Amino acid sequence: MIAKDWIMLKSNQERNIMIRRAQNARIIIICSYCIMALACFFVAVLPIFGMSVRLTPNITDPGRTPMPLQTHYIYDITKRPQYELTFIGQVIYVAIAMMIYSAVDNFLSLVVFHICGQLDILENRMQYLDKYINYHKILKLCLTKHIRLLRAIDIIEDTYNGILLSLFIYFAILFAFYGFRVISLFDEGNNISITHSIYFISTVINIFTHMCLYCVLGEILVAQCNKIYYAAYSNKWYTMDPKVAEDLLLLMTRGSKQICLTVGKMSPVTMATFCSLVKTSVGYISVLHTTRR
Repeated sequence: MIAKDWIMLKSNQERNIMIRRAQNARIIIICSYCIMALACFFVAVLPIFGMSVRLTPNITDPGRTPMPLQTHYIYDITKRPQYELTFIGQVIYVAIAMMIYSAVDNFLSLVVFHICGQLDILENRMQYLDKYINYHKILKLCLTKHIRLLRAIDIIEDTYNGILLSLFIYFAILFAFYGFRVISLFDEGNNISITHSIYFISTVINIFTHMCLYCVLGEILVAQCNKIYYAAYSNKWYTMDPKVAEDLLLLMTRGSKQICLTVGKMSPVTMATFCSLVKTSVGYISVLHTTRR
């Protein structure tokens, strides 16, 4: 769909809209990978120089610099080259895992921004529909395109609603535990190193940013879909041919229904949902902190 939309003939204005939306997605992708590169640096690169960000190395890391990941080994890693091969394997695994984790978010942002660009183009056509000589043909094209975009949104929703549900639960739990961990470190007055402090803070920011990204994308999609409804309503439909006005009414009726991504088909993915989730996580942090005292 994206390839066809770029190949299709369009005006310079419409092409600029698509380019602007694609650039927004590109900025998000670059920032996302920069954040993941920072996390990868702490987890996989610093241990090479003997600076591990793990706070509880135990018997699973016998005798040498702790591995990037804590696990159980079925062979002796204190010998060479087992230690070096295991270390390199974990570094590669961490890098691939972080790229895959970010790719899910980046693909969603790419698709959502492309659809929003198409909705922008559709909105501009709808606003000036009465200025076209063959406005009835333009309206039919707009209806066809609108239906195609709604189907694309439904596919994204069906694909991501389960993923979003698991990620929201994961975020609430992980954000609460990391927040509690950071508070505990300062309460205990431990001489925590600057490296560990930066690592914990960057991890919290990383988790926070990724979940905020989902909700911002959902909010943008909802706002853009609503603009189509208002663009159709703002037309001088009362001066059009009644049969054409009926077609326009179909678009307005469909556009009046909320179109959004959902968390497991239960709650819309918007900034209001994100704020509620953060509020719940902060409540858990408070409970854990009070219980510990």
